[in-house]
Amino acid sequence: MKRNIFCLFCGLLLGLTVCTGAMAGPTWLCSITDVVECDENGTIGAPNLDGREQPTFFRVDSDQKEVTLLAPASRRGEITKIDSVQEGKGQCVFSGVEDGRAWSLVISDKGHVTLSVTTDGATWSVFGKALQEDQETGGQ
Repeated sequence: MKRNIFCLFCGLLLGLTVCTGAMAGPTWLCSITDVVECDENGTIGAPNLDGREQPTFFRVDSDQKEVTLLAPASRRGEITKIDSVQEGKGQCVFSGVEDGRAWSLVISDKGHVTLSVTTDGATWSVFGKALQEDQETGGQ
């Protein structure tokens, strides 16, 4: 009887551990340091964001498969869904498609961020830095 109760307790504890994210995948807080657009005519410059402010900080959550904008305030909370997550050889690669644009994001173990966004006739190259969020405290 005691053994059955102990096994039940261990099972519940394991279930709670998994459900609370103790085995969660990596999450990063990222900053953007430089952005450039190159169009099909070879023109290089600032990206056309249709009057919206350029993102400066974002969070990448591999478990939720989401990229969430954190700043500027006018863009805070915008979410982009991640279609694919691949880990290996010192980096994580995320990719997806949104509003006719394909994108690929690489975060290296050294904290380098490289994001490429392609659309009809233009490519945006984004560079930045990343810090892995502390999973035990939820980033606090």
